[in-house]
Amino acid sequence: MHLLPAKESAMSHNRILLTLTLLLALLVPAQAWAHAQLLSTDPADNVVLESAPETLHLHFNEPVTPLAISLIASDGVATELLAATTGGETVTVTLPAAGYQGTQVLSWRVVSTDGHPIGGSLVFSIGTVTGASAAAANDPAVAIALWAGKAVLFIALFAGIGAAAFSTLAPLPLTAEKTAIVLAIIGLPAVALTLWLQGLDALGLPLLSSDPRILSTGFATSYGMTAAAAGLGFLLALVALCLPRGRWASGLAWLALVVAALSLALSGHASAASPQWLTRPAVFLHIAGIIFWIGALLPLWLLLAERGAAATLALAQFSRFIPLAVAAILVSGVTLAAIQLGWPGPHWLAPYGLILLAKLCLLALLFALALWNRIGLTAPALAGDAVASRRLRRSIALEALLVVIILGLVAGWRFTPPPRALAAVEAAIPAEPIWVHIMDAKTMAMVSITPGQAGPVALDIWLTDVEGVPITPLEVSVTLSEPDLGIEPLKRAAREEDGAWLVEGLTIPVSGTWRLELDIRASRFELIKLEEMVAMP
Repeated sequence: MHLLPAKESAMSHNRILLTLTLLLALLVPAQAWAHAQLLSTDPADNVVLESAPETLHLHFNEPVTPLAISLIASDGVATELLAATTGGETVTVTLPAAGYQGTQVLSWRVVSTDGHPIGGSLVFSIGTVTGASAAAANDPAVAIALWAGKAVLFIALFAGIGAAAFSTLAPLPLTAEKTAIVLAIIGLPAVALTLWLQGLDALGLPLLSSDPRILSTGFATSYGMTAAAAGLGFLLALVALCLPRGRWASGLAWLALVVAALSLALSGHASAASPQWLTRPAVFLHIAGIIFWIGALLPLWLLLAERGAAATLALAQFSRFIPLAVAAILVSGVTLAAIQLGWPGPHWLAPYGLILLAKLCLLALLFALALWNRIGLTAPALAGDAVASRRLRRSIALEALLVVIILGLVAGWRFTPPPRALAAVEAAIPAEPIWVHIMDAKTMAMVSITPGQAGPVALDIWLTDVEGVPITPLEVSVTLSEPDLGIEPLKRAAREEDGAWLVEGLTIPVSGTWRLELDIRASRFELIKLEEMVAMP
């Protein structure tokens, strides 16, 4: 066990380290994006083309980097096209010059700004539809291994590095010190393993693949910086735990906590969200608070069994600093949840939202235990009450169990896009057209409103008589109004094109039930008026 350092000097040194790291988190240069999603393709999926296109385009809601691009013909022969592909919001794939026919599959895999790879296939046919070989599906064993690896990494990071940080406030029991050292040692191969699995997942390769690109691809994603920083944090914690207690050990332990918290702010959904001047520091503070809290659980649990001076000192120090950690966790957590969830909507029920709901329920129980510990048990335990000490130990053990479950849930976030990203994609993809059929005793009109939602729209109008025979009026105009909202009529003239009447440049300002009126000048002496109510989402 180490001797206690001079507190004032150590605390001043720690404040400087924390301030510098917060500034670093604020200055990390990266544009603000959420989880990447495919918006559209050119050509469209399952289309039949007369001739082979020169290029294919994949349109995303944010810039992406291509990882694996291949064209698979109907005979199963795959042609690698990564070198002929450019990234960005639009991924452009230049196809081979050689002529080819039949159904083709473009198998693609890209990585988003938050470090999470996504993939899919674009099916198109040249001339005629034939049987095409399907692209290989992702190996579920990789996803399971990656989730398990992340869970182990999180436990080692929070409990191991957290215990090293807590050792600067109170001496660690020998068992806790050895456990922290073991966790720091386990963390190093866990970093390498998750980086390897990240490369496998990024390339869509099976678990036992030996492709030489795996590690370099994993490191090329934003998770590469997270892995490097986490590895440095484990090394710093390991050195701090092995040194005698003093200024150097304390400084390295707090630096390990800072680097570990920073590592998880360098990648992931929350860190990649906008605005990053807010989300990255919020992630940093959230992780730092959690590391301190989790790192103290095992030492306190062991010390309270002894009920000696060391237990009193550790509990007093924890009671002194934990309100700051909880405040950081709560404020940053609420901020990040609000940003990631976005406005209320059905996307809240996506897997990310359900995981968040489960996490919040467990956190509520965790905070309730912590509050009970502080208000009802800490003071009696410090006063030497054996019953309070036993209850406090049981409560701490339950806290540790809840923490393990929460970390397992958080590891599952790796595979789920946040609701805000889903909402952004839904907003970016135009709604399906709304079709409106209007008729009277002599005339029928079929009206298409594209897209089928409030905002800029275009109207296509086809006119026939009741027998379905097209008619050719002199002119057509469209009027839209929403009396319930006090919106006066918006009138636009239509122009004829290829047998249809078109209205462009019309904006429906708000959602609601709109009155659609058609004025059809059938002749100099006949004006036909058709009317229908249309619900615009």
